[in-house]
Amino acid sequence: MGKQLHEPVTIASSDARTARKSSSVLRDVFSSRRRMLIAAAWLLLLLAAFSAATFAWFSSSRYTNVTPVAHAVSDSGYDLLIGANQGGPFDTECALSQTDKTLYPISTADLTSFWRGTFQNANGITTEYANCTANVDDYALTGTFYLKGSSAPLAVYLYQSQMNVTSDPQLLAALRVGFVIEGSSGSQAYIFSCDDLGSTAGATSRRTTAQDGVVVSGAGSWNYVADPSLSIGGYTMDGTGDAPVARAGAQPLCTLAADEVVRVMYFVYMEGCDDNCSNEAQSHDVSLQFAFAATRA
Repeated sequence: MGKQLHEPVTIASSDARTARKSSSVLRDVFSSRRRMLIAAAWLLLLLAAFSAATFAWFSSSRYTNVTPVAHAVSDSGYDLLIGANQGGPFDTECALSQTDKTLYPISTADLTSFWRGTFQNANGITTEYANCTANVDDYALTGTFYLKGSSAPLAVYLYQSQMNVTSDPQLLAALRVGFVIEGSSGSQAYIFSCDDLGSTAGATSRRTTAQDGVVVSGAGSWNYVADPSLSIGGYTMDGTGDAPVARAGAQPLCTLAADEVVRVMYFVYMEGCDDNCSNEAQSHDVSLQFAFAATRA
């Protein structure tokens, strides 16, 4: 959680809310020696900018004209595809619905229950929280897309070299990206910090919770638990451009059975319990780009 702030933040997209789509295609690498299929899917959230202002902890910042797009191509015929609907169509590119969104710093341990701060004492320590799960869309950037496997099982990873959120150290340190993946093997939830996507050197910290390294958890009542955020580096493939390669020790986000379709819900939010979630996280450009790569399982 960050420093006590006061006024709302607004974001306006560049070029009068006209979305700029980036259309870069990743090609799969199929090595006959290793017999490894690589496919890649992109999810792009277009550039938005913070206007200068200050805001209270769990107050506001806005993303405007969000247009996710995805790409996937495989020269060997095994494609990782994406679609906005479970029944398709599935292709190498998928544009999801645009929306004006105001983000408020919130806290969660599991992407199931979400909490907002309601009171800070004179020392800036938040002592009360309210459950905002029922209207989390009012606080976080959320959406859904679907990934479709090929005729062979695929292990799906993040693709770190093609991911981006912001170049600002303060905002980079405060943001979280969450995924809930639902498929034949059940539901899996991941919360990722964004530190691997750039430098957080110089980001300031201000403790505003009674404990360090915690987030707010619970359903009917709240409590602190250890911050569960993961490193993107542990779930990614290496490589650049159209040539992702396996990373030693990396864990897949999920495995798709042949022709399986999985639902992916995403959450982009500012973790209010993070010491970096403060005034300095404002007034910076944000360009969110998700990328996924897959190998033949």
